[in-house]
Amino acid sequence: MTDREMSHDDDTPERTTIPGTELGGMFPRAFQKEYVTITRGEGHYVWDADGNRYLDAIAGNQNVNIGHGRSEVAAAAREQLERLEYTSSMLFANEPAMAYTETIAEFTPAEFETAWLVSSGSEANESAVKMARQYHYERGNTEKYKVIAREPSYHGNTGIAMALSGFPARKTKMQPLFDDWPKISAGTPYRCAHCDGDGGRACGIRCADELEAAILEEGPDTVAAFIAEPVTGAANAAAAPHDGYFERIREICDEYDVLFIVDEVMAGFGRTGENFAIEHWDVTPDIITSAKGMSGGYSPIGGTMPHRRIAEVFEDVEDGFQHGHTYCFNPASAAIGTAVLQYMSDNDLVANARDVGGYLRERCEEFYEYDFVGDVRGKGLMLGVEFVGDRETKEPLASTGSEFQSLLFEAGLDAGVLTYPSGGHVAGDRGDHTLITPPLTIDRDAADEIVERMHTTFQQVESEI
Repeated sequence: MTDREMSHDDDTPERTTIPGTELGGMFPRAFQKEYVTITRGEGHYVWDADGNRYLDAIAGNQNVNIGHGRSEVAAAAREQLERLEYTSSMLFANEPAMAYTETIAEFTPAEFETAWLVSSGSEANESAVKMARQYHYERGNTEKYKVIAREPSYHGNTGIAMALSGFPARKTKMQPLFDDWPKISAGTPYRCAHCDGDGGRACGIRCADELEAAILEEGPDTVAAFIAEPVTGAANAAAAPHDGYFERIREICDEYDVLFIVDEVMAGFGRTGENFAIEHWDVTPDIITSAKGMSGGYSPIGGTMPHRRIAEVFEDVEDGFQHGHTYCFNPASAAIGTAVLQYMSDNDLVANARDVGGYLRERCEEFYEYDFVGDVRGKGLMLGVEFVGDRETKEPLASTGSEFQSLLFEAGLDAGVLTYPSGGHVAGDRGDHTLITPPLTIDRDAADEIVERMHTTFQQVESEI
């Protein structure tokens, strides 16, 4: 490993950036931004156009679960593309989709036997809401359509998904385009609305009782579902609720005939050290959604997986589920998804996420040596760090927002590690955090390298704030 490939303690590596206005024909995420071009990846590393190597501590966008450049997946994709790249799911079945959904059924909890395949997490959550709506409609509850969510939360960027999300930073400018459905607090310990973080199971139940109050306020006859991320992603960096929370949520949903949807777009498919994050609790949801890790980043895939009791309602509906997209059940994506799950099984990656994730979580406790680190949290290889201006009061940083997040990201690049800064989880416009979500393939040596590079990153940030 060369000096340049290490953490660049002595000098900052040269990085060529391209303005958003000069990205060929791309309409960029932000015209005002300067972009580093990533040219290749292998395992848990990626390289930029200048040859600088970065440890991918965020697995692309929390989706490259099996690491970059896996030849087995490339071979499966090539074979399927040469055989059949596409057929319409409106008119035909296809063998790769049938095989993949059977494999998913072996991976999901008991009685989740079918999967509706789409191309993204946003589509998976939209599909779940429509499935919940039609489920109630077919049973004669035609007034049930509202979905209660939590704040902060993020469920995607399409219309219904934005209506679900409690994440102002990603929806404010689009607000007139969709209903803003009811929200309850997330029930997470660090910024719990009812306790100072040590309320335990009793406070978990108290937080969950907010759902019952919201259902009663909206009218039980109008509420179709409740959606939650078991471990929160971009909106609150690996925060999970108090113990007892999800068990009480299940009771409330049963009492008021409300479906419980778990958004596992980021946390699902092994990232937290269980097949799905909800399995950390003794709770069975009605619908599971997922995406990112389903394809390992090798193709756009999302999925909506209903419990048998939900799917059964649709079996006698003559015109079926009134929903769909051109690329539903895409055979090429399905073949890739099957290869990814096979790689996960062959390499026991869920157990690895649990083992190495536990080790990495312990090492991340070292970050409390920095005064601006307020909380370290997470499960498996879905970890988060929250930053504060005052650890005792939990007051956000004075430089909260894009200023701090850009500083953190650039410092990470200097240290040879990719970070995922975000924020806005405090009152909708303040607060900063970052996810640490490396590929599930990392070993303890790679975990140590992540921690050391993050130390270098935090030291640079600390010197500048």
